[in-house]
Amino acid sequence: MDFLGCRIRHEFWPSCLRTGIPQKDYPPFDEEYFEWIDVLESVVQARDTYTMIELGAGFGRWMVRAGVAMRQSANLPCHYVGVEAEPLHFNWIPMHFRDNGIDPGGQRFLRAAVSDRSGYAHFYVGTPSIPDNTAAEWYGQQLINSHEVPAKTDEDEYLGLPVITHQSGFKSVRVRTVSLSEVLYNVSKVDLLDMDIQGQELKVISAAIADVTAKVKRIHIGTHSAQVELGLRQLLAGSDWQCLADYPCSSTNPTPWGPIAFQDGVQSWVNARLK
Repeated sequence: MDFLGCRIRHEFWPSCLRTGIPQKDYPPFDEEYFEWIDVLESVVQARDTYTMIELGAGFGRWMVRAGVAMRQSANLPCHYVGVEAEPLHFNWIPMHFRDNGIDPGGQRFLRAAVSDRSGYAHFYVGTPSIPDNTAAEWYGQQLINSHEVPAKTDEDEYLGLPVITHQSGFKSVRVRTVSLSEVLYNVSKVDLLDMDIQGQELKVISAAIADVTAKVKRIHIGTHSAQVELGLRQLLAGSDWQCLADYPCSSTNPTPWGPIAFQDGVQSWVNARLK
């Protein structure tokens, strides 16, 4: 349980984090602190309705945190769109909503990976660094690297999907891919677009920048390389977005709350046209 009262099942967490102790204090000053800021500010700034999209949603923890916060704030009508390709993580999303008193029935959840185009691709579901790999122990799943070479097709399946083992030792399954424009198609306004998509962020936003600028008020991005970070700065600033936070990945950066070590980088942007 976090300081908002949002409950998370033990089996959703890596085993090293299963303390069972409620976190009654405010979030610690780490890279996720800036995600909390974006979620909570988007909630209190919402008018009439609230819409949030979470790409690379995992079990939907940031959508649910927004929902619990909204229930304690203006309690506006809410709509959530979650996109997640890892099959078991995806199955956990409606469970997590129900555990926190939010009806998943009126929301839109897509079992897919976000890319620059819609179609199909292979997606990692197993890593050689975790021998007894389970969905809870690893949240770094992503579309496979371009250099991957299949070694064999396993006899086993993962939640009904054939598994391929690559020469690198990683395992993958074939998943649907969706573009961000497809995700935004039936949405008129988005208060927060939150994404953690393991290196696909520049490709995804570049392919949909017109739709994003027309509909999205705020973006929170987890970044994964200096090249992606530079591209995002150029793309979003050139489209009249204003930067609220920009901290590179794999470094310790000075912040208003002191130095913070960032594994993933963080960029936060607001749309000057839709304030």
